[in-house]
Amino acid sequence: MADLDELKRKRDQLTAKIQQAESRQKATAKKAQDRIKVLVGAAVLHQQTQSTEKRAALLALLDGFLTRPAERLAVLGEDGQGSEAFKQLVTPD
Repeated sequence: MADLDELKRKRDQLTAKIQQAESRQKATAKKAQDRIKVLVGAAVLHQQTQSTEKRAALLALLDGFLTRPAERLAVLGEDGQGSEAFKQLVTPD
């Protein structure tokens, strides 16, 4: 009976190690995906803010994309023309 209990304990330890390894792997993959999203977003933001027309098109895209009130306010501002933070990002120095 002691052998069976020892085997179960080892199994439980191995299962825990597998779960930890899977969690680390998922976290690493998510970090890589998030980095790609940030870089793609920065490229699109740069490209879409080169002219007033492109900036307006970006605001229209964001207006249709953003659904959460807090996110809409953070990006579009109260008037829908861009928050102050958004305007600082898209206004050339």
